[in-house]
Amino acid sequence: MKKFLLVLVILSITSIPFVSAHPFTEETIPSLASNAPAGTTQVIVFYSEPVDIDFSEIKVFDGEGNQIDNRDTDYYENELSLIVTTPPLEDGIYTASTKVLSKVDGHLVPSAFQFAVGDVIVDPSLLDQEIKGDLVFLPEAGGRFPGLVGQTIVLGAVIASLIIWGTQNKQIIKEELEKVENFHHGKFMSITGIGLVLVFISDILMIAIQTIRLETSPLNSIQTDFGIIWLARMIITIILLGIWFEMDRKKILSKKNQIPMLIASLALISTSSLIGHGAASGQIAAVVLDYVHNLVSAVWIGGIFYFVFTLLPTFSQLKEKNQEKMSLVLIPRFSIAFIISIGIVIITGPTLMWLLESDVGIITESVYGQLIILKIAIAGIMIGLGGLLQFKVQKNAEKNFHSGKISVHKKLKNSLKAEAALGIILLGVVALLTNGTLPAGEIQKVDAQEIIYGFQTIEFTDNVKFDVDISPFSSGTNTILVKVSDFDGNQIHDSNQIKVKLSNPSKGISPIEIPIELTKQEKDDPIEFQGELTFGFSGEWLVEIEAQRSENANESKLLNLLVKPRLGDIQTQITEYELPEDAKPLYPLYDGSNSIWISDASAPRLWQFSLETQEFTSYSFDGLTTTFLTQDSKGNIWFTDTPRNQIGFLDPNTKEITIKTIPKLDPVISENTPLFIQADFDGNIWITIVNKDRIVKYSPDLDKFEEIVLSEKESLPFALAIDDDGKIWYTTTGT
Repeated sequence: MKKFLLVLVILSITSIPFVSAHPFTEETIPSLASNAPAGTTQVIVFYSEPVDIDFSEIKVFDGEGNQIDNRDTDYYENELSLIVTTPPLEDGIYTASTKVLSKVDGHLVPSAFQFAVGDVIVDPSLLDQEIKGDLVFLPEAGGRFPGLVGQTIVLGAVIASLIIWGTQNKQIIKEELEKVENFHHGKFMSITGIGLVLVFISDILMIAIQTIRLETSPLNSIQTDFGIIWLARMIITIILLGIWFEMDRKKILSKKNQIPMLIASLALISTSSLIGHGAASGQIAAVVLDYVHNLVSAVWIGGIFYFVFTLLPTFSQLKEKNQEKMSLVLIPRFSIAFIISIGIVIITGPTLMWLLESDVGIITESVYGQLIILKIAIAGIMIGLGGLLQFKVQKNAEKNFHSGKISVHKKLKNSLKAEAALGIILLGVVALLTNGTLPAGEIQKVDAQEIIYGFQTIEFTDNVKFDVDISPFSSGTNTILVKVSDFDGNQIHDSNQIKVKLSNPSKGISPIEIPIELTKQEKDDPIEFQGELTFGFSGEWLVEIEAQRSENANESKLLNLLVKPRLGDIQTQITEYELPEDAKPLYPLYDGSNSIWISDASAPRLWQFSLETQEFTSYSFDGLTTTFLTQDSKGNIWFTDTPRNQIGFLDPNTKEITIKTIPKLDPVISENTPLFIQADFDGNIWITIVNKDRIVKYSPDLDKFEEIVLSEKESLPFALAIDDDGKIWYTTTGT
């Protein structure tokens, strides 16, 4: 049942929309994509997340650097867009400088773009003057890093103390229990005290850096959206310090006096989620996912700090034999808690990253992606050290237990110190990620890139210089201009003709001679030629240019060109259709007959969307939900109803739904969890039973189920596919 819930959690969070780390520019009006008409009186900028109007502005400068806007920056449509008005703009090149404050994470992001008005030509080199915001906000990362470390230590120590030390049977040390409890109390208060001091210092640094960034007073900084969350964080920090001083007065820790610190610590990490990546979406589910990730990370890393700086020093106060026994006894409890935490981290981390940016290519090319890889590498090393502790140190100690030759304490201490150091480094990377720009903001596909600037080059042979200009230099028809001269730019006296040949060897296209005309021939000036090149498709093309000479050998140059497609040819239009009532559409299926069928995770129904009428129709049945869909050779639409352990199909002709219950499978003590469904070429229906390591085949003609048992235990079969040969392929998400 737990595995089934895990699968449903993964499926449900796929509805969380894309979010961003900082407000980067998504669209500008005007832009370099096309010239704005003379007389334009406004500049509009759209952002990826809400911005604070009180600390955000757009400035417009003319070609001489004079600010010419009306200084009236305001929201345009909503908090995601700004507008500034200007006097009617004349023909020319203008620069818009922007500075916006994120309402989510409090980062002040500067940027700039240029645009043309009227009948002017934009020089491509102007793009090099674009001002880009920081990819990683280092001062903010430095300010928040101590807080991340501190809150991780405090929360991890409290939870580890409750579930590891607080529930441990201490009979074997009952003679030394009072001394040990007092010492444990002191160490616990020391480690949590250090953590709270780090959090307090971080809080001060955060508001100080924000105040300097905004060039305002601390009071004004606190009145921003970020400042309000900071104020809540500071209040929680002060409450935690008060709780700490009260706990320090008591000499023994109890579950009762740790509960207030636990509650306040859980509230403290929520403030990190409220200024993190997930909060930018405005969706509660995204914030919850980020919060869970932060929580279990604290249990993992903070628990390591507790074990190495509180428990192990406490055990060192025991007699050597008891010291080794207690160390050995607590390793399994320690391991179970952290294996669960690591498992959740492994799920929530990549899932959240996928929601932020699903384009793996962009991720790997970005600084953010490189930090993610570094984070995974550090976490991998920590997990490896944990595995070494579990499978080598513990196993060897268990073997030597009866002989009395146990040596766990020292090895455990050294291993966990190394993990604690790596944990601090890992939190440093997290601070950079939290204060870094996501790939979509770093590698922006801005409108200005839609302008095609052409290709220019100067090539030399032994005695001739070719000045080549190809425009617009994209797939389709292009104009080629060639100037032929000697190295000093003078006309070549024995050449008044060139040949241009176009070829693509990789596609088997032999050299094609291009008609070239002489367009300019004046004394002492280079001879100019013009013709038309047609690149039939994007990719690598070879262009050979040969100067025909009458008194000397002909001279030629071969150009290897990478031609890109026209952006207009690869644009995608997205049209959205709203369902007529509340639903959770999950899986779409095109039936080849002008309809899209959609499963609904919130109700026992199928949705049909007609491409012709663009209307939705729902079909209900006796069940709980629909998840995945498939279509058989007769056109029937099949679905799985996972919670009810049944499959069914809808006949598109009669619109009747037929339900089939899947037989109970071993072990019958637990319910089946049917998930994915796939029809084969013979009309059979295949279903994965995710929690039983089985795939079920249903034959509609025989009305019979057949189970296929997978060879590996805990394999968790998930998705199915069928190839051209009719073979059924499946994926496993378990071992």
